[in-house]
Amino acid sequence: MAEHPTLQATVRTIVGKKVKRLRRQGQTPAVLYGPVVAQPLPITVDARAFAQVYHRAGTTSLVDILLDGQVYSVFIREVAVHPVSREVQNVEFYAPDLQRPVVVTVPVVGVGALPPDVVGVVAYPRAELEVRALPQNVPTQIEVDLSVLNPDRLVIHAGEIPLPAGVELVTDPDEVVVVVEEETVEEAEVPGEEALAEELGDRPAASRAEEEEE
Repeated sequence: MAEHPTLQATVRTIVGKKVKRLRRQGQTPAVLYGPVVAQPLPITVDARAFAQVYHRAGTTSLVDILLDGQVYSVFIREVAVHPVSREVQNVEFYAPDLQRPVVVTVPVVGVGALPPDVVGVVAYPRAELEVRALPQNVPTQIEVDLSVLNPDRLVIHAGEIPLPAGVELVTDPDEVVVVVEEETVEEAEVPGEEALAEELGDRPAASRAEEEEE
């Protein structure tokens, strides 16, 4: 079994607006909930440690929360960030039943080179896919092989993407995930006579007279 990133947590008794004090002390308020938790538990985790784990695990990898001698395997479900300071305000940790499948949203990542005879820009109308799997089988990302594209096939649908063993697609298989779009080049606007006349008209009369004399 693969090792999960771990976070030490402490039961939290401070709630409401008073949690600002915890943030000043380098602690991040959080809530632990899910099928294996009798009721939502207010907890705190070290802010720096959480940032490191979140960077590594994202929202699709299990993280082990160590709390009062127990281990809870969780997903980082929601992260509230301050719009100005970008400080993490609150976190929700979801503790699933490891024996039951969960439905999660997984990012799509293009891999491989676009064939040279395919001209255009790769776009992702659907950057994420919903899948169902046991918690420990949820992939961190779903790879889409761009090398399968050709001039007669410029679209890849959700149902055409191979998934890891034990992972089932929930998203509509007909959804377009990848498409090659025609590259557009924006032409620079050239000022016409009308624009030039407006520019001259905005100048002081004395300035226009000097130009005419020249």
